[in-house]
Amino acid sequence: MMKKLIGLVLGMFLTVATFANGVVTYSDAETAEASKNEGVFNFAFDSSFSIEDINKAATYYESYFTVTSVVSNTGASVLIELVDDNELSRRVITRFFVSLDVKEIKVISSVVSIDDFIANYVMK
Repeated sequence: MMKKLIGLVLGMFLTVATFANGVVTYSDAETAEASKNEGVFNFAFDSSFSIEDINKAATYYESYFTVTSVVSNTGASVLIELVDDNELSRRVITRFFVSLDVKEIKVISSVVSIDDFIANYVMK
């Protein structure tokens, strides 16, 4: 009986943990250097993120970057464009992702942490 209960609790925990974090894909991976230079970044958020949540999170960072989100077949297409091209604005993108509970970003076939993504694909 105890094994079943522990198994059930563990199964529920793993299910919740799996659904808690959606997938965010960096759409500009092929043109990453140009995106970095222009200060414009495109992402694909899966359907676990609502447009409302994305837009609400974005309102806190309007002085650093603008976020344009559009519903897509798989979730949302999100464009982040820097207001002022400076180091602080680029670093604040981390806060945006953290506020949405994004811990990793898919880049082509690999998954990188937010910190590594910002260091390699956003910072000049």
